[in-house]
Amino acid sequence: MMDLSRLNYAHVMKPEDINIAHLWTVFAGLVLSPGAPTLQRQEMRRAFYAGFVECFKITVDLSTALPEADACRVLDGLSKEANAFVEEYLREGVK
Repeated sequence: MMDLSRLNYAHVMKPEDINIAHLWTVFAGLVLSPGAPTLQRQEMRRAFYAGFVECFKITVDLSTALPEADACRVLDGLSKEANAFVEEYLREGVK
């Protein structure tokens, strides 16, 4: 299984291929078993898109609502939290 913490989409995709649908396909290929039930795929896709939309909204909102230094601190904290989640996920033994 690929180490998700080191995945950098910009290094493996052309800019025109970086869109939510393509990112979902890459993500699903990394985390879903080929035999996953349709309902599981649908629910995971909804969760993926909802997470993306919320993350994007937060990023856009931060860029207009806070001074740059404060927004950078918030983004740094979110980045650390996300990286901690990935590390925990990998420690649990991705199969």
